[in-house]
Formats: sequence, C-alpha cells, structure tokens
Amino acid sequence: MGGRKMELPKSRKGRETRRKTIDGKPLIYTVMDDFIFKALSDDRKAFSIQKLKFEDDHEEYRIMYYMIAEKPRMKGKWAFGQFAPMMTKSELKMIFDLMREKGWI
Repeated sequence: MGGRKMELPKSRKGRETRRKTIDGKPLIYTVMDDFIFKALSDDRKAFSIQKLKFEDDHEEYRIMYYMIAEKPRMKGKWAFGQFAPMMTKSELKMIFDLMREKGWI
C-alpha cells in the first residue's frame, strides 16, 4: 500500500440491517456493539466480532473478516468477507470451550 497506513473498517454499532434468510423470510437485526482488529499474521486482513439484536429481542454474535481488495472496483479498500457466521452466545462459548479442550487457546 505504498507505506500508507490503512485505517481499519468503521464500526457498524447502532446500524440496522434488513435482509432475507436463505428461505426468503425477512431478517432484521441491529449491531449493538462490535470490535475490529487487524490480523497479526497479515496487515491486509482484519477481523470483527459483532453483538447483534434481532427484532424478537434475541441476541447472537457474528464473526466477520475484511480483506484489502485487489479487484479494480475496490482495489486498496477494505472489503467485507463473503462469509460471516452468526451464532448464539452458547454456540460461541462452545467453540471457545472446545478450543481450550484441544489446547488451541
């Protein structure tokens, strides 16, 4: 990037998202909180974890990633990663518990 320091993607805290589920039903949620941090292994990659609140008041978490784009339309800008799983607090805890059991963290 020519020695220029790239700012991380902006927070989406407070933003509402409206989209459809895989079966076409409406899905509406608000980002209640988030944090974004640069990957230690590659300065062209950043991760974000968001706390989401849905219309029915249940909460889930989303793990996301961004990459510095190479394609002409977005070249040199942070691009949202294509896949970003959403999970409940229990599911997220289970992932970290399993990682601890395996000695990964």
